[in-house]
Amino acid sequence: MSGSTIKPDPFYDRTVELAALDRAWKRHGNGGQMLLLYGRRRLGKTFLLQRYFTAGATGDESAKPHCYYLAEQSTAATQQLTLARQLIAALPAEGVTAEEIAVSWNALLRYASQQAQARKKGDGRFALILDEFPYLIAQTPELPSILQAWWDREGTHSPLFVVLCGSQLSAMAALGEESAPLFGRFNAGIFHLDPLQYEDVACFYANSPHYGVVEKLLMYGVFGGTPRYHALVDPSRPPAEEIVTLLMQPRAILENEVRFLLGSEQIRDPAPYNAILAAIAGGETKFNGIQQLIGVGRGALSKSLRTLLELGWIRRELPFDERSDRRALYRVADPFLAFWYRFVAPLASDLQFSDPAAVYAAHVAPRLAEYMGWSVFEEICGQWLQRHAKERLGLTIRQMARYWSRDGRTEIDLMAELNHGTYLFGECKWRADSVMRLGDLSALQAKVASLPEARWRNKPSYILFALGGFSPELLQLASDPAERVHLVAETNILSSTR
Repeated sequence: MSGSTIKPDPFYDRTVELAALDRAWKRHGNGGQMLLLYGRRRLGKTFLLQRYFTAGATGDESAKPHCYYLAEQSTAATQQLTLARQLIAALPAEGVTAEEIAVSWNALLRYASQQAQARKKGDGRFALILDEFPYLIAQTPELPSILQAWWDREGTHSPLFVVLCGSQLSAMAALGEESAPLFGRFNAGIFHLDPLQYEDVACFYANSPHYGVVEKLLMYGVFGGTPRYHALVDPSRPPAEEIVTLLMQPRAILENEVRFLLGSEQIRDPAPYNAILAAIAGGETKFNGIQQLIGVGRGALSKSLRTLLELGWIRRELPFDERSDRRALYRVADPFLAFWYRFVAPLASDLQFSDPAAVYAAHVAPRLAEYMGWSVFEEICGQWLQRHAKERLGLTIRQMARYWSRDGRTEIDLMAELNHGTYLFGECKWRADSVMRLGDLSALQAKVASLPEARWRNKPSYILFALGGFSPELLQLASDPAERVHLVAETNILSSTR
């Protein structure tokens, strides 16, 4: 195992995280910096670190001196010896052997800080990256306390840049809590790495003849914002073939991925979690409905939902400007999990005894438009607004959510409060085979007119998203700024894709 990293290629997005890493690395003074980086598996945490320490924030800088250690589920003695060998390779000292400094974590950390301090003046910082940090804690539970004592005594006064990285969300988040030994020591920041957004996912399919806008958005709807999954796709093959190959055929690469994800979070009994995710992905989004469908007690369901929320696998939604928990709905937050539980898991038996391509054609392809239109495209449109509302529309959004009335008769795909006290209302239409017309705008305006709050109805603005485009009459109406109508067609949704 090498003590250095390799330059990942290709690498998309993460500009905010790269910039934050760069600020911490280049911070004035010789004092140490400590960073906590965590996020779900497969999101590219290691790739992010590889990118920065081999190519910098801009991708064209020289590599930075570092020792990268990927911890394994092994004994403490083996972990310490492996790290000792990598430290000596990166920070050599004459007459010192790996066995000598592997005797304890105190000896390892002291060696790192002393050798970093002994480097030539002007050499700058040296990074010590401990990846999959929870594996180290599992064998040495007192390690955070050891780190804290060493950091306060030596590390913070050395030119070290310490990165603690990991995928077990609860264990990593706990390191930064007020009651934890390392609380207050992460002066380089605490980064929670989120999934990629749809525009960044589309970069994986750039210049492929099989992937237009609809197909790129579809792949986001199938594989979500997890870069690892998209890196497995062969863009020289059509989407349907790759979905079947990676998810549905026997011994597919991602066949056991959901089981692996559940196991990696140390969930001992996956049954209730599988049932909850399947219920929500199938369209049952209310607490009482989920409870009745899967047959568990309220307390048990609340506990499982809380775990799934903490993992970021589901999200809890309230109608715009609503505060009552009783109106909450649940959605599967990750499109990959939503697709898996909506299509792949229910078809498991068919896939064992039938041609997977035929199963996909018969049971998945005809329902994809419904699946994308139900929740994925609304999420895509929300991401577009968050990223482009100011630049392209001149609108500053303060808060945004879906809206549904108490009686269930009125639903609005997107509702946002603007900075000058007025409101924006949006309609999202996935189908690429039909255009939006004046009647669609009129229907949205009628919904807005029925809203209970007078302030919401004061000079409202409208935004329509449509893959199929817009009728000439609607385009003409939207050309008048006084109408406060914004239109986003297929060509605009991915116009900034590299």
